[in-house]
Amino acid sequence: MQFFGGSEISPSPPVPTASGNNAHMMYVFNRNGVCLLYKEWNRPLHTLNPQQDHKLMFGLLFSLKSLTAKMDPTK
Repeated sequence: MQFFGGSEISPSPPVPTASGNNAHMMYVFNRNGVCLLYKEWNRPLHTLNPQQDHKLMFGLLFSLKSLTAKMDPTK
């Protein structure tokens, strides 16, 4: 496939399969940010202590919730 300037673009790489380096975690938090349940499957690296990991994940989810609330067209 050629684009402007005549450069050749190679096709996209194959999609990774389930046998790759995937980490699967499940978190359940209450409204106050306390982790009620944590389960992990196939997580090769443990870089943080569990409390720090829970705090960072709750912060990410809280930020995403705030962002999507600001983008809500009905408000």
